[in-house]
Amino acid sequence: MQRCLKYIVLVFGVGNVLWAQNPDMEVAGFEYTVIPGLGEVGIEKYTANLNFGKKFNKSVLGFGASYDSYNFMFNNAAIDFDTQSYETIHTIKTRLFYRYSINNSWFATVLFSPSLSSNLEGSLSSEDLIMSSAATVSKSWDNETKSSVLTFGISFGTAFGKPQFIPVISYQKMINTQWSYNLGIPQTKLNYSFDLRHKVSISASFKGLFGNISSTMNFKDLGNLTDTKLQYNALDTSVEYNYRIQPNWTTVIRIGYSPWNQLKILDKENKEIYDFEIDNTVFISMGLKFNLNK
Repeated sequence: MQRCLKYIVLVFGVGNVLWAQNPDMEVAGFEYTVIPGLGEVGIEKYTANLNFGKKFNKSVLGFGASYDSYNFMFNNAAIDFDTQSYETIHTIKTRLFYRYSINNSWFATVLFSPSLSSNLEGSLSSEDLIMSSAATVSKSWDNETKSSVLTFGISFGTAFGKPQFIPVISYQKMINTQWSYNLGIPQTKLNYSFDLRHKVSISASFKGLFGNISSTMNFKDLGNLTDTKLQYNALDTSVEYNYRIQPNWTTVIRIGYSPWNQLKILDKENKEIYDFEIDNTVFISMGLKFNLNK
């Protein structure tokens, strides 16, 4: 079961599709993130997730679900339209995961992740749905003290903006019991474990939100529009500290800087209506997760 969960956590976030050997084996988690200084815009984000999986003879089948709540605070931004309907975006994701071991060193992975991303102010429609997915092939090398995994494939999601195909490539290596890293797209990460309780990571990754505004909005030069979109994307660089309270519970604190951010409103055809021109900023994230480590 532990080996099963190790691979499930990897693919359940398409942005983390390369995290194939992560030792945390997270089953459930909660995280709060605050981004206070995007010019005249601030963001709060709440995340909760749950993962399950079962290992068969040569395969792993998994299921997961997560909920994100984005709260945008437009403060004193000089905007000539009502931003109230853009202030809260709800994202509900379900994830079906399948991994098949071709032989002792090769395995293939498929993920299907339909999600609902909306302000939930109007009737739900196909505009509120995003069909994220991923397909990868991995090659692993193992010995008694070291392991490495090369992964490549394709995914479809919102990490770089509106839903689009995104290449997946990563090389992950466990150097020894203390040091490990992974290099690639869409995430690069370096980890150091002081002991069983304390771990520090440095990472860079792309994050994205693409939420439908199901209510009708009025714009000065465009009139009434339905199904406009709020698009938020960022490149996050951060330092993360994990402290294991007990064998199955870990607290997480992450402090970082986003050197690139975008926050835009698009019309139903994904053409830009308004760019908030947000600034680079620092952020802080805190969380608690339950895992199967012993």
